[in-house]
Amino acid sequence: MKPLDSLESNAVIEIYREGGIAFIPKLSGPRRVELSDMSDDKRQQLCQLINQAMPYAQEKENAGHGDQRYFRIEIYFASAEHSASLVVIIPETEAPEELVNLWKQARPEDHPSE
Repeated sequence: MKPLDSLESNAVIEIYREGGIAFIPKLSGPRRVELSDMSDDKRQQLCQLINQAMPYAQEKENAGHGDQRYFRIEIYFASAEHSASLVVIIPETEAPEELVNLWKQARPEDHPSE
């Protein structure tokens, strides 16, 4: 997978922690990181973190077996001309500590129970 050159302020990142034996919504719910409020330095650090994790990216079918969890990172880009997204799947055992910390610190999304 090609490394990211940069992350612009209009990007939004959602991080999911999936897989494992038990599904616990509070522990696996998506986390949202909006880059619009971040400084250029913080966005660059986040871009470097994602690029650091990319060599460990796997297909979803290979990332979580049995009780193994993985992170699904979805990056949404939007501008007046076009929009795009990128999905990166990282096994939890290969995830950089900074990615785990980002998931823990990011704002959980509020989804109504179904």
